[in-house]
Amino acid sequence: MCGRPVKPTIHFKDHYAVDYYIEVTGDTERVTIASDEQDKPDLHYSKLISPKTIVVCADCIKKIAE
Repeated sequence: MCGRPVKPTIHFKDHYAVDYYIEVTGDTERVTIASDEQDKPDLHYSKLISPKTIVVCADCIKKIAE
């Protein structure tokens, strides 16, 4: 998102440090699955039809979470 270079994951004995995350996004389409039972609603979800993989630095993830 911000364009800064990311560092590789560093593995320690009891933990690891991550500087980036892999996100999958893209265009979706709404899909409906009809319920077999009368008293249950249909199921709706978004199907990913053109996935795009992006690398997001840890700083940007922190900003999104705030």
